[in-house]
Amino acid sequence: MAHFAIFYDYDPTLTETMDEVRPLHRAYLTGLKDRGLNVASGPLGDGAPGALLIFEAESADEVAALLDEDPFMKAGVILERTIRSWDPVISRY
Repeated sequence: MAHFAIFYDYDPTLTETMDEVRPLHRAYLTGLKDRGLNVASGPLGDGAPGALLIFEAESADEVAALLDEDPFMKAGVILERTIRSWDPVISRY
């Protein structure tokens, strides 16, 4: 399994849509955590309109396919998604 860092850039004009869809988005990501795929995820600090997700999966294509089903993606609130391979040299686990 490989690690991936995913960056979401949100559309700041769609905050009402984000508020409506957020419970479904978080439930979806929690389900991926329960399957061992979502290592950690959450919004960026300082009011930045985006999030960081860390996934463990076989490939970037697998991560992309999983995140295509994210309710935030389906609702169109994500302007850009970047998936990068990540090598955690120092880790708590």
